[in-house]
Amino acid sequence: MATTAQQANPKAGLALAFSAMPMLYSVMLIGVYITSSHQGLSCPDWPLCPNGFDLPSEKYFFEHTHRLMVVITAGLIYATAAYSAARMKQARKTAIIAAIAVSVQIVLGMLVVTTRLEPLLVAAHLSTGILLFAMTLMTFLKAYRIAFGKQ
Repeated sequence: MATTAQQANPKAGLALAFSAMPMLYSVMLIGVYITSSHQGLSCPDWPLCPNGFDLPSEKYFFEHTHRLMVVITAGLIYATAAYSAARMKQARKTAIIAAIAVSVQIVLGMLVVTTRLEPLLVAAHLSTGILLFAMTLMTFLKAYRIAFGKQ
């Protein structure tokens, strides 16, 4: 069993894990919208659209928003993994798998754009996203159990 020092604030870990989930789900929804509306190559440059860090024009709005949200979501997932590795031993494994999966997912996203929507890469990108969401959900559930003593 972990000591009190290792779990100084389990609700912080819970907040990190929880905040990553809706962000990840939103990224996935926008990604599916981009694919289904045939906007997958509306922004053919990677990682930035032609407008760089400026507000996106209507042409690049969804793709730009998707990529911006990915950066924020990846940061939350990495922060959750770091916090879990240090302070939530029960959630460590799923959080680290999520951090690895988000790294793979970013590389797959880059390849999807640079190969101009290669179907197998698009399928791998979606599949990895589902794995990533599962690991993020499992991390949240473990963090919930830690925070509320339901181990």
